[in-house]
Amino acid sequence: MTNTTKSISKDAVKSRLYASGIWKLKSVAHFGGDETGVADMCLLRDADGNPFIPGTSIAGAARSFLAQLCLPWATYKNGITEETPELKRLFGGGEIPNSKKPGTMSALIIADAPCVSEEVKPVRDGVRIDAKSGTALDKAKFDVEVVERDTEFKIELECIIRKADAEQEKELRSLFSALLHAFKQGDIRLGARTRRGYGRGKVDAWDIRDMLMNDPNHVMAWLSGDVWEYDQQGTKLTPKPLATEERRFFRIEADFALRTSLLIRSASNNPDDPDMAHLHSKDEPVIPGTSFAGAFRHRATLIAHILEWQTHRNGQDAVSEMFGAVHKQEDDSNDSNQTDPWASRVFIEERLVENVKPQWQDRVAIDRFTGGSLQSALFNEKPVYPCPIKAEPVTNVRLRLTLEEPEKAEIGLLLLTLRDFWYGNAALGGETSNGRGTLQGIKAKLIYKDDPDPSNTKEWTLVHKDKRMKIENNDGDFLQCCVGAAQNYKDRPKASRRPNRNGKEETGAE
Repeated sequence: MTNTTKSISKDAVKSRLYASGIWKLKSVAHFGGDETGVADMCLLRDADGNPFIPGTSIAGAARSFLAQLCLPWATYKNGITEETPELKRLFGGGEIPNSKKPGTMSALIIADAPCVSEEVKPVRDGVRIDAKSGTALDKAKFDVEVVERDTEFKIELECIIRKADAEQEKELRSLFSALLHAFKQGDIRLGARTRRGYGRGKVDAWDIRDMLMNDPNHVMAWLSGDVWEYDQQGTKLTPKPLATEERRFFRIEADFALRTSLLIRSASNNPDDPDMAHLHSKDEPVIPGTSFAGAFRHRATLIAHILEWQTHRNGQDAVSEMFGAVHKQEDDSNDSNQTDPWASRVFIEERLVENVKPQWQDRVAIDRFTGGSLQSALFNEKPVYPCPIKAEPVTNVRLRLTLEEPEKAEIGLLLLTLRDFWYGNAALGGETSNGRGTLQGIKAKLIYKDDPDPSNTKEWTLVHKDKRMKIENNDGDFLQCCVGAAQNYKDRPKASRRPNRNGKEETGAE
């Protein structure tokens, strides 16, 4: 008979780490489910009809985030993520490349997160915008069922550390603590459309247990299922970030004042409501990330066209590599140049519109031939206007945009686009041709992280002074270098940064 004592001792559980917390939404969220006819994109529900977050979604978002912290962008080659052994041990993985050793199952157990609050499930309208004209595409309207902000979900995590993990135990505990810290800081977004402001939330406090399987009291608490009833004091496991992180990003946090009214359309089933009103979330006006992203992308595309930025052989421009692929409505299954879609590297958050008030307006369409009103063309709308009117501009709109893994030319393009919004040369929302959605910049903070040590992050402050955008600390050499790189299109790489299916970097046009 084969002696299995050695294998049993290696698989013996040394400790179990538990964490439980309430994840509270700071924006709307969508967790995709079956089509029920309520909307084009419906929520995922349990047997009782309540929305929940599947554990697979939480695990996928957590793994992706920790991989970005642990791995530099250069390691993402041939379409395969070469994760660290500790990350593979925490989340599991297949056979390790260039090794005969098989992969291991995940040490992390994540339960489905049920909704623990009285949630509101509104439906939001959306429309796809033509990047060239800036207008809505024909037959491209859709609606999304979402859960409102302040909705709460209960997240429970368990990490099993075995004796075979003795050499990796410190790293596993560090990754588990970094994961808890990321949820506490609100860095991990869950659900769909997270790069456009959906799914932003945070856990204010974690309930943590570090159960040692060589302690009889801990073992009895685990066997009886009373882990959370066990009063464990003085645990050393606390949420904390990693000492170094490989994430590289450029962030814009800008405050704007509304020069005119703002209207981001939303429909209502109430016959007493206007035909068109500004979008609200929990009775407060908001600017969804999708609206700001669409306007920002459209303006960036115009600037890139003027600067003659090159188009790669796959037909996508460099702006699409920042903001994501443009989905085509027609059937291009026979297109030999068709490539797989990719996620946007630009994150834009949903924000409240501050210091504004709604105002009802009745309007009528005009016959362009006679100059008179069209029959049955009376309609009403309810945009928001800035208030109160003061000599000094008051913040009405806030922008928080983050670009992952930026190049200098891409940073320069974002700065040129920000300048157009700053001076009111670009507008936001609907009816911009009628003067709505014009902004004026007040102040902005620019953050650039290009070093594994977070303490080396660079920051700049922009202010509106003497009717101009100025750098407050007069240290703008790097920013000017980025703008110069954007203006000199010859310095743009001719090849796409994305790998193709064949595992080779795409080359530029010949």
